[in-house]
Amino acid sequence: MTTKSAKAFWAATLLAAVAALSVPAAQAGEVRAKIPFSFTVNQKTLPPGTYNVSNNSATLLVSGVHDGALAITNALLGDRSTGAKLVFHRYGDQYILREVWMGSGNGRVLPVPRMEREIASRSASAEFERVEIPLL
Repeated sequence: MTTKSAKAFWAATLLAAVAALSVPAAQAGEVRAKIPFSFTVNQKTLPPGTYNVSNNSATLLVSGVHDGALAITNALLGDRSTGAKLVFHRYGDQYILREVWMGSGNGRVLPVPRMEREIASRSASAEFERVEIPLL
């Protein structure tokens, strides 16, 4: 990781930590998942590995041992039976993180990234497979 990207990562981590401290505990949360494939979060591709996923009212921080990404999210309320999981859209060998479910119907949805819009615009028949990874 270059010095510039390391500084940007740590600045984003600090921003997420400060934001998390300003949110009531009922809205904040952190979960962990083992992801067996490379995936994209907010235009950043992360390698396979175990990741901590932290969220507060509007920010999602995905952090691994060596790398991480920050994304702005929208609330997504579901059925109370919705389990804790990460949801990816898979196009061929490309995986894009799209939803984070903390359990008990508490979920976050990430905005459609430019990469996914480009894939969809290249082919009207470009369909994705929904891939769910349970949280640890």
